[in-house]
Amino acid sequence: MRTRIMLLAFLMIFPASRPATGEEKAPAFEPPRVISTVEAAYPATSIQGGTVVLEVTVAPTGALADIRVTQDAKGFTQQAVEAVKKWKFAAAKFEGRAVAASIPVAFSFSQPIVWWTPQKP
Repeated sequence: MRTRIMLLAFLMIFPASRPATGEEKAPAFEPPRVISTVEAAYPATSIQGGTVVLEVTVAPTGALADIRVTQDAKGFTQQAVEAVKKWKFAAAKFEGRAVAASIPVAFSFSQPIVWWTPQKP
């Protein structure tokens, strides 16, 4: 009797030690991938920097489906949108099938450094 009680107590304390059957694995998701990019042009009229963050939705075909501005930077947002429109993407995959998905894209603009040496008269 004592052996039976010990065995029951052991099984109640360590149920995870038994092999699990019928475990489901997590669904496989691969986010969209950027295949090629185009640099955003720095506006000639700007004298400071800024960061633009976009939420880009990629269709199951890999085509750009939507662009939403999540962080604006005055004078730079249009440049960022125009650049990302020229990017190429590979669609996201869920369980091996192409699906629509969104990814964030950030553009940081800083004033270009221009070296200028004045000419002597």
